[in-house]
Amino acid sequence: MLVKSSMAKKKENNALIQIPLGALKCLSSKGEKVILEINIKELKKVNQARTLDELISEARLDYASGDYKSFDNTDDLIAELNS
Repeated sequence: MLVKSSMAKKKENNALIQIPLGALKCLSSKGEKVILEINIKELKKVNQARTLDELISEARLDYASGDYKSFDNTDDLIAELNS
């Protein structure tokens, strides 16, 4: 399962990447901050090396089509990561 997340409320020019949930490990959360560990090997499996222009174009297309999840608070993000 892949999740595209944006911590900010919907606004233009948000950059998004795909992160497999299995590649994330929540190390700690305090207030409005979360510290995550990301398995780089898993990240590379779904994000093949491409030019920056291609990545930005794809992110804009995903954002425009609504292909992402957004979280208004860290509790919801952490719950999604731990599920």
